[in-house]
Amino acid sequence: MIDLTFEKYTEAKFTDLKLVETYELQLWMHHVVAFEGDNIPSDLVDPEALLITNPEGEVLQVILREEGCDSPLFQFTENEKEQLIEWFTESVKKAR
Repeated sequence: MIDLTFEKYTEAKFTDLKLVETYELQLWMHHVVAFEGDNIPSDLVDPEALLITNPEGEVLQVILREEGCDSPLFQFTENEKEQLIEWFTESVKKAR
């Protein structure tokens, strides 16, 4: 995860990914994913990922959230985003 104050940088390996909520907002679907893993900064409180998809299920955006809001201090690295998109494509999208 990238610390937006540029003091820390870690690459998390996610485990125990779980879809906790899906809702529609205008044309897009929002999928909230809870996760655990290693190298997650200890100062993140209740972290989760928000994946926004188009009507076809293509992931358009991946946002790090904490306590239900966009994280003001951290963002995902590209590798972390890829892990989440791969999990979503293999586990969630195929199940629908």
